[in-house]
Amino acid sequence: MNKILLLIIPISLLLTGCYDYKEINSIAIASATEITKENGEYITTIQAINPQAPNKTTVTQAPFVIYSEKGKTLQEAYRKILLKSSRFIYSSHLQLLIINEELAKEDITEIIDFYIRNPSIRTEFYVAIGKDKNILKVITPIDEISSASIKESIETNTKYLGSVSKVTFNEFVNMTINPNLEIVLPTIELIEKEEKSTGEKIENTEDTEPKNYYKLTGLAYFKNNKLKGYLTTEESRNYNIITNNIKNTIITYECQKDKYLTTEITSSKSNIDISNNFINISIKLTGNLNESLCHYELKKESTIDKIENEINTHLEKELTNNINKMKDKYNIDAYGFLDNIYKHDYKTYKKIKASWYTDTYKNYKVNVSVDTELVEKGNSMEEINEKS
Repeated sequence: MNKILLLIIPISLLLTGCYDYKEINSIAIASATEITKENGEYITTIQAINPQAPNKTTVTQAPFVIYSEKGKTLQEAYRKILLKSSRFIYSSHLQLLIINEELAKEDITEIIDFYIRNPSIRTEFYVAIGKDKNILKVITPIDEISSASIKESIETNTKYLGSVSKVTFNEFVNMTINPNLEIVLPTIELIEKEEKSTGEKIENTEDTEPKNYYKLTGLAYFKNNKLKGYLTTEESRNYNIITNNIKNTIITYECQKDKYLTTEITSSKSNIDISNNFINISIKLTGNLNESLCHYELKKESTIDKIENEINTHLEKELTNNINKMKDKYNIDAYGFLDNIYKHDYKTYKKIKASWYTDTYKNYKVNVSVDTELVEKGNSMEEINEKS
């Protein structure tokens, strides 16, 4: 009898189907979503893969289809899109969520609530702030500028430049619900194309030619889950250095009047120690001297020490100014210092958490120490400079 039961159970499992199963030819796979809000209504734009564009050589069909609808809630807007599409919008493979800055200035917890309650959506997609509206509509021409290209740009920038950082939806949720953290997200904006020779705007000869292109423009910072402003490219890179989000970047500074030196940073390690009303940040950098327009005798060890010290001084000043700007001018703990205290000194945390923004945070002093080691130091410019 037991043997018969054991045989029946596996067979029954094989015969069981998914409750929400849908045929592959009845769905449209959503790759990106853009959300904004106007006149109290959500506007949801979805970029879905076009099943009628079978390959990249197809010139008559764009690889993506754009759907957009309004609703009092996100769910209502999504449902209205179904009326426009003959296929069910399948969001399990979503790669990117763009939140328009106007909506981000409001409380964005409703967006999080919608995606958390939807079990069919995986939460490893990237989240970004859109400084312009209708980004997905503008940047989806036939040349396949799409959510995939934005996703790859975020990953490439994070890996090689560090002026943005990739943030998954799960990380975004953690920033939102953690009372000790503020939200920091990458930013996308549209740049209008111009003629390289004359500087005049391009006049398109074909409807399919994109009029604009997107650009990653640094990081957006929040306070109490509301967008407050943006960091510059350099400030965003420095943010990632401080928070240990840098894998590779470049540091450029003025080594002589109107002459510059560029160092490629290949390794970065930041350590934050907060105690006795001091925020102490020590950073260890390893890199290569890539380009110098200044006259240096690079064969001398003392010259290398001089360059390393110049880099240290330059970064120490920049990082200190960036932190003090956020602390003293905007009163925003974008770097997660309170969370650091929570993790390493809970006794102090309990004393100061209630007064962190009203009094305590501004009274902390900042000390930044940078130690740079240049591994590859010479290049062809050394001999050229010696002749000058």
